[in-house]
Amino acid sequence: MAMFSIRGCLTPSLRTTPWRMLIAALSTTVLAWVAPAHAVFPDRPIRLIVPFPAGSANDLVARSVNERLSKRIGKPVIIENRPGAAGATATQSFVDSAPPDGYQLLLGSVSLGTHFAIRRKPDMDPRADLTPLVMVSMSPMTINVPAALKAQTLKEFIELAKSQPGKFNYATIGGNGGAVHLYTLLFMKATGTRITHVPYPGSPQAVPALMDNQVQLLIVDNGSIVGSAQTGKIRVLATASDSRIPTFPDAPTAAEAGIPFKAAAWYGLFAPKRLPEDLRSFLQGHLQAVLSDEGFRADMARRGAQPGTLAGEAFTRFIRDEIATWQAVVSEAGLELQ
Repeated sequence: MAMFSIRGCLTPSLRTTPWRMLIAALSTTVLAWVAPAHAVFPDRPIRLIVPFPAGSANDLVARSVNERLSKRIGKPVIIENRPGAAGATATQSFVDSAPPDGYQLLLGSVSLGTHFAIRRKPDMDPRADLTPLVMVSMSPMTINVPAALKAQTLKEFIELAKSQPGKFNYATIGGNGGAVHLYTLLFMKATGTRITHVPYPGSPQAVPALMDNQVQLLIVDNGSIVGSAQTGKIRVLATASDSRIPTFPDAPTAAEAGIPFKAAAWYGLFAPKRLPEDLRSFLQGHLQAVLSDEGFRADMARRGAQPGTLAGEAFTRFIRDEIATWQAVVSEAGLELQ
């Protein structure tokens, strides 16, 4: 039987080619034919997890980002609202299950730090369990009461609340451990008042309750209250900021009203831990371009917020400092949740 030989099939010129070079060339050709090309990121929609209800300040911030980011990357960015426990439920699920492939992002907020600081045994650590991408925006908090309440100033409200301990209600967004809850506890400690806690899933439920005088106090970010305040059913007693803000120029700062109280809300985008550096750079670059977009900046201005300026390592350092600050505040105030 004749033996088949590849050597007999070669042209004279190829017979002079060293065997190892020929085999390498053939191997490369075969591998290129059978191996699929790596997909260019992204090749499918990205999911943006928002741990608060639709219509909340968190949700509105996310919606200012997702359409602009989608246009830049050429794929849909789909918002998924997953409210619960002031953001803790969705954040924990994200930490536990989101793969580090860039296709799931999380809109985090100041509540990331408050949850971690106030719990004796927190389930997750934002510093180790998340990859910070960019700070999206920052907004001062406002101290708000129903217009129907007989308190025209912050001082009058404090005196009224002290005269009737426990009678008034305060609203929180998402419940225990969130920023609104913690800031209100600190406010009561600073003013010597005792007000009853009534939790709501988000600002779309808490703000109407304030307007209807079902609750008598809501300390919330400027963006959550600015539209509803125009109805005349809400009185902004003060802003918890260093200076007066353009959306409520007649409202004094808490310091001007005689109360040493400051509070602010921030929002940022996060990816899962161990996100590859090339994906982190890709996402940060496009997100920073979104933050510079004039339409985005106009959206933030209408809500009394400022676009974020921190990204990457600078944002990572901010998160670390934020948590350290909250831990010190919680320890000094003697606050704790199990």
